[in-house]
Amino acid sequence: EEVTESDDEDNLSSVLHQRAKMPWRACGKYLSAAGILLLPLLLLSQLLKHTVMVAIDYCLALWTEHAISIKIEPETKNCSQCMEFDHSPYSKVFSILCCLGIVLCLVTSIAVEWTGLKVTKKLHSSLLNKIILAPMRFFETTPLGSILNRFSADCNTIDQHIPATLECLSRSTLLCVSALAVISYVTPMFLIALVPLAIMCYFIQKYFRVASRDLQQLDDSTQLPLLSHFSETVEGLTTIRAFRYEAKFRQKLLEYTDSNNIASLFLTAANRWLEEYIGACVVLIAAVTSITSCLYNKITSGLVGLGLTYALMVSNYLNWMVRNLADMEIQLGAVKRINGLLKTEAENYEGLL
Repeated sequence: EEVTESDDEDNLSSVLHQRAKMPWRACGKYLSAAGILLLPLLLLSQLLKHTVMVAIDYCLALWTEHAISIKIEPETKNCSQCMEFDHSPYSKVFSILCCLGIVLCLVTSIAVEWTGLKVTKKLHSSLLNKIILAPMRFFETTPLGSILNRFSADCNTIDQHIPATLECLSRSTLLCVSALAVISYVTPMFLIALVPLAIMCYFIQKYFRVASRDLQQLDDSTQLPLLSHFSETVEGLTTIRAFRYEAKFRQKLLEYTDSNNIASLFLTAANRWLEEYIGACVVLIAAVTSITSCLYNKITSGLVGLGLTYALMVSNYLNWMVRNLADMEIQLGAVKRINGLLKTEAENYEGLL
């Protein structure tokens, strides 16, 4: 019995270790199917877009700071003539950056959709060729529903869901990195606290991804019986009334609703917990370092406001980054399953293709 318990614990620990790991092979297969030229275009457009977004916020901070300083100086010096602030240079730079950001957003969206389309076409074509040339023993050992599921549900996930999740994941990751970079630029003292904070976030997201993925699957699995029971109740309403089973079906519907609400409640609570506590730590550290630097190093109020604004948004960015990472991990299972069928050995055939 002791040996059996130890084996079960080892198997459980190995399963948990596998669940905590990202499917990097499936991710590499997806990115390699995108091509050599398309992937750098996607990464470069994302980097340029977020660089322009940070430049827009920085330009607004400088614009506000200079405008306020021009209005305050005559009041402090008791000058009779007030200087008028020239807004035209800042407005021109701001307009150019905004137009450039719009163009880069369009390029990024096109690159993401183009990547998803190319990957789907390549994987679908490769899978179709493998299935057509597969030996007969493959169809005898593999259920037909499993093969159809690869062509329907998994191809649909690769075609529609993975590109959108990839775009959201890259956007939230770059927004989080740019926010931390802006806070570190405004208050270099934040870099001291950034290292332990990054270590804490790494271990938290490592365990949160497993919990979030399981809760998401639990939410989906408890929603299906609820919808099925509701549709069956509506279709058989006359029979239910004839046998006077209204109370029984109502109680069953309430049980399915409670089960789904419990899973949804825990999923929402887990997401809020990740957002609130980590975000509160980042805002606290950024606020303390900004105020300290403003008192002793005379940092401008515009830059302090810019740093605090980004600190308030870090929690939201970090939450979406981890949630998109968990969604991406689930959706890459479709690529993993298709990749498993692509390893099927083709039958020896010397005819015309």
